[in-house]
Amino acid sequence: MTEDDLLATAAAGMPVGIPRDLDDMSGENLMAYKSVLLFEIERVEQALNRRDGVRKGAEALFRT
Repeated sequence: MTEDDLLATAAAGMPVGIPRDLDDMSGENLMAYKSVLLFEIERVEQALNRRDGVRKGAEALFRT
């Protein structure tokens, strides 16, 4: 299943946003939603790492 497929399945007929009402979601939608959330966590971690790298680079520049 592609990322777009996961997003489409997790979003099918569901309200957008977090948290969602999990009681009305099927097992398949819950698994897709979990995959989307894990993917989003990874994206956030990558963004934080990039920003940390930029910050450290700026600190090193201004120390000299």
